Formats: sequence, C-alpha cells, structure tokens
Amino acid sequence: MYYAIIKAIAKFLLKLFGRMKVDGGELPEGGVILAGNHISDLDPPAMACAAKRPVYFLAKKELFRNKVLSWFLHSFKAYPIKRGKGDLAAIRQALTILKEEKVLGIFPEGTRVKDGEMIDPKNGAAFLAMQAKVPIVPVAISGTEAGIKGLFLGKTRIRITFGQPISVNEIEEISAQKDLDKHQKLDMISNEIMKRIRMSLEVSR
Repeated sequence: MYYAIIKAIAKFLLKLFGRMKVDGGELPEGGVILAGNHISDLDPPAMACAAKRPVYFLAKKELFRNKVLSWFLHSFKAYPIKRGKGDLAAIRQALTILKEEKVLGIFPEGTRVKDGEMIDPKNGAAFLAMQAKVPIVPVAISGTEAGIKGLFLGKTRIRITFGQPISVNEIEEISAQKDLDKHQKLDMISNEIMKRIRMSLEVSR
C-alpha cells in the first residue's frame, strides 16, 4: 500500500517539477531486470515511476541508518546490502527477487556518472540474467543531472526511454558460445546493455 502511495506522489512531483516524459514502460511478465545509466540520486525513483510494474532495488546499508529515510526506502521496495562485504548476500537477494517473478532495477555502471558520459559497465546485471534466466530491459535516463535539489529548482527535464529488451533467447545464445569464456560472455551481454541504452538516448534527443 505504501509503495503505491509513495510512487503516486513521486510521479506527480517528477512530472510537475521535472517535466518527466516516458517512452515505453510496458515490461515483460515474470522476472525482469531493468538496467539503466546512472547520473544522479534521482535515477532510482525516476525509473520506478516510469515503469508500469513495481521495481525493487538494492541500496547500501548506510542509507538505512536514518529512520525516516529507512522507512522511505523500505516503502519503495529497497533492500539494504553491505557494500564490499555483502556481495554474496546481495546476489542471493537479487536472485530471490527475480525468481519471485518481480522486477529488479540495476545500474550496471556501479556508480553515478554526473557528467552523463557512460563508463564501462560491471557484469552484475548480466550475471543475474544468466543465472535467473530473465530478460534485461535497457533504460535510458537523461535530464536528472541536477539531482533532487535541482528538481525543486526547476532545473530538470527528465526523459526515461525503455529500449529493446535483451531476451532470454539472446542471453542463452551468448552463453552457448563455446569459443568464449565466462567473463567474455558476461562482458558481451554487459556491453550490449550499454549499447542499447546509448541507442535509446539518441532516439530520445
């Protein structure tokens, strides 16, 4: 219940102050990974508000120390993880979310890139997709550079574009390539994610 209320409020604010526009948002049924480029702290709520299904995230445990922020994060379906030490726990939690046929939001770059220039992705999204056998939907995010403060100062014009999904069949075809080792296969999927995000960014401009 809280999620629906908070999402409705956040969506209203993003549209009012951030002039948010969404291209797409319909997602495949079952477990799905949403993989987006990461510019600012506005990206997770923007991605969640743009999607037609509830989106789950993993967030660093330190953010949950503040009671108010902790309540907000839990209400927005975020799970705490220990960065660095909690990799295995994070993987298990992510796989549980996907096996329960829910939507998991991930930012493959692993950190915010404030200048908007995308960096080489990490292989977490690709690994989870291979393990859980779920599609990956690339999500192109633009206009969030000013962050939450900029939102209320009228400095944002947010655009969320859902790109062409990387299907389970495509992922399995890459996994079946005998001339590639495990890391090369993961790199191939990760690079394809970023390629499709770039394509969607170009279309949205």
